[in-house]
Amino acid sequence: MRVVMVSLVWVLMSLVAVAQTTTEVQPMTKKEKRKAQLEADFKATQHLLENKQFVLEADFLQDRYGNRAFVSSTINFVAVDSMEAVIQIGSNYRIGPNGVGGVTAKGRITKWELEPDYKRKTFALEMNVMTGIGIYDLRFTIGPSGNAKALLTGLRAGNLTFDGTVVSMEESRVFEGHSI
Repeated sequence: MRVVMVSLVWVLMSLVAVAQTTTEVQPMTKKEKRKAQLEADFKATQHLLENKQFVLEADFLQDRYGNRAFVSSTINFVAVDSMEAVIQIGSNYRIGPNGVGGVTAKGRITKWELEPDYKRKTFALEMNVMTGIGIYDLRFTIGPSGNAKALLTGLRAGNLTFDGTVVSMEESRVFEGHSI
């Protein structure tokens, strides 16, 4: 009888101890949700960049003097597909040699340097593109959610900055004109 009582007390104490160790799942705070979303965005952007399958759809273009112009992201973009790149500048108001009011340069990527900054959750990308109309250097600064700026320089004086969003090829809604 005594053994049964000791066993019963032991079982009850074990059940109480187990009941106290189970914790309820706490809902995430806003700060934790933002941090988790930032990390997920960073990983998704990193995947696009490492696979070299993305498009920078520009909402603004900026010249070397700092003049910014709102542009259509469907015809102003930088597209990267494996080892090829397309740089296109277009206008809704004119007709150009590419059929969309500007210039389309399609070529081969000859240099690719991607540097992630894990602390700030940003990326720096440098690439050179050799096209039929010249050699271009592109320096990208990309945020974790895909917001990006790309500084385009060539063999001639001056530069142009594409300011927009990096998206996957599948999500992209760009129209590529005729390459020169």
